[in-house]
Amino acid sequence: MDPRLVTLCVGNFIIGTGAMIVTGMLNDIASDFGLGVASAGQLISVFALATCVGAPVFATLGSRIDRRLLLSGSLLIYALMHLAAALAPSFATLMAIRFLTAIGAAIYTPQTAATLPLLVNAQTRGRAISFVFLGWSIASVVGVPLGTWIASTLGWRVSMAVVGVLALLVSAAVWRALPRGLYVPAVGREAWDAVLRHRPIMLVVAATMIQSAGMFTMFTYIAPLMRDVHGITGAALSLMFLAYGACGVLGNAMAASRMDRVTPSRIVQFALLSSITAMVLWPLAGLGTVPLVLLFMLWGVGGFATNSAQQARLVMIAPDRASVSISLNSSSIYLGQAFGAMAGAALYTVAGTGSLHWGAAALMLAALVISQRARALGCRWPLRQAAQQA
Repeated sequence: MDPRLVTLCVGNFIIGTGAMIVTGMLNDIASDFGLGVASAGQLISVFALATCVGAPVFATLGSRIDRRLLLSGSLLIYALMHLAAALAPSFATLMAIRFLTAIGAAIYTPQTAATLPLLVNAQTRGRAISFVFLGWSIASVVGVPLGTWIASTLGWRVSMAVVGVLALLVSAAVWRALPRGLYVPAVGREAWDAVLRHRPIMLVVAATMIQSAGMFTMFTYIAPLMRDVHGITGAALSLMFLAYGACGVLGNAMAASRMDRVTPSRIVQFALLSSITAMVLWPLAGLGTVPLVLLFMLWGVGGFATNSAQQARLVMIAPDRASVSISLNSSSIYLGQAFGAMAGAALYTVAGTGSLHWGAAALMLAALVISQRARALGCRWPLRQAAQQA
């Protein structure tokens, strides 16, 4: 594997860990600041909303910046903000810091995907995108469970500090790995108009947003759900995240190995159906630990494969507009997270934890319908035909 891709994958691991780590220590943060879980959950919303707004903005502003400087600099911002979060004296301060932390995520993840066409050829582009986004799945396997365990034993501030230190190290690694002089096509009004008027692209982006909302309606409050309904906390909760993330890596790895042979839209269909099935069958989790773990794992298989496949779809539809379409798609992921966190808070407050999986299933089903509509409009081109079709 190209060491440049490995380094970029590790960068996504750090971004994913920092983005999702709050989920596993939501109970600890809420307790530390004397808040309800639903209120503390807005840390996820503010991070997601800031990233949603920032991704397209930085796609435009950053298109003229050397990729090495842009990507390593975004990780440096991420590192400094996590170190600041570890010292936050109040919840309001922590909210402000999480907003600024999102700048790093808003730049790194979408602009890494937009950089890949400069590093690999068209025949391996889909596989490369899936591999680099594997970092997010690995974050759910290693980063989030480890952060949850550290938070439950040493405190959530130590977890934040660990992410900050790791981000510093990876920032230096990205600087060393990438060559100078990598520039994507300039992003201006014409590029944005072309993408926003392209109906299949916008349907793919809409499906991404709604799928993300469905996932985070449930995932945001999984820690209090595990505690209140199943009595699972601390190290046991870390193991649950480990099982979820391991299956997420498996699903993403399967998608990556088939991305250049099977249409990404079919991978999205399989991933969404896996997640929907897990949500519909979630009431069976009350039968015991084994059904709960199995459902958690089924959910994980589809949870992360969707995003990498959606990114590959967009590159295939319009490779020359990838910087814009991928930043817009990344923005939609975080918009979905924000909406899902707020929807989950409403369901959690009004109807209790037993309603979360039904809300998640409804949103994922809507995403599947929209994804199939995008496929019907011609979004399922094999990667080997992308150059001819674009």
